[in-house]
Amino acid sequence: MSVDEVALAADAAAGVGWDAGRSGGRLVVAWQHPDSRLISPVGFLEHGGEADYRFRYLRRARAVSGFQPFLSFPEWDRSYVGAQLFPLFAQRIMSPRRPDFRQYLSQLDLDDDATPWEQLARSEGRSSGDTVQVFPIPSVREDGSTSCRFLVHGIRHVGRGVLPPLEVGEALELRNEPTNPKNRRAVLVHAPGRGPLGYVPDLLLDHLDAMRSAGPVGLVVEHVNGPDVPPHMRLLVRLDGRVPEGYRPMEGPGWETSA
Repeated sequence: MSVDEVALAADAAAGVGWDAGRSGGRLVVAWQHPDSRLISPVGFLEHGGEADYRFRYLRRARAVSGFQPFLSFPEWDRSYVGAQLFPLFAQRIMSPRRPDFRQYLSQLDLDDDATPWEQLARSEGRSSGDTVQVFPIPSVREDGSTSCRFLVHGIRHVGRGVLPPLEVGEALELRNEPTNPKNRRAVLVHAPGRGPLGYVPDLLLDHLDAMRSAGPVGLVVEHVNGPDVPPHMRLLVRLDGRVPEGYRPMEGPGWETSA
């Protein structure tokens, strides 16, 4: 068993549950093809409301090349509910029993009392060699303004994973990369005068398009980690702007669930 699996087992034995506490919401569950590396949304994980936790597949998940239902969720058309966070996702959360737990929260720019749900949303649930990710759905306020934080993707492929000196609050730029061989819609996160840093997550590109159609967008540095931290957690940024009236991210055609 891994260190985290041992810690999770100890938590379970001690009655420590993964209650999200004050936080809740909805996360997109995505799957990355092991060969093409394309990331496709396949379901929603929700917390709060009528059920403590609920997982449902998207209708379009059946058409994702190479994807099969998760072993813990074998039925396409079922709504899975539970009082505790499902093991598929709980194993992506660091146990508070770990000696480096507070350091991990600091690397994610989270407070010491951050809930497991907040950990999952901020870290994207990513694990080395794994094909599953989660992504928080950006919030939209009543006035149409929107803001979201995300970890910059692809840092290890850009500049060999080495970031230039960056300051919290520093403004960054977004640059389209239509010549990208894997995704012509790819958008680079760029430091003015110092070059590219990485990419906007693919799952955020539709939302970014909606923001750009409504006006200017701003991107700033929120948190920077050193080279001792895995590349996918190296740089946290915040995206601000507006969206068209009536638009809601990750809703509508293509986002229908099977149950």
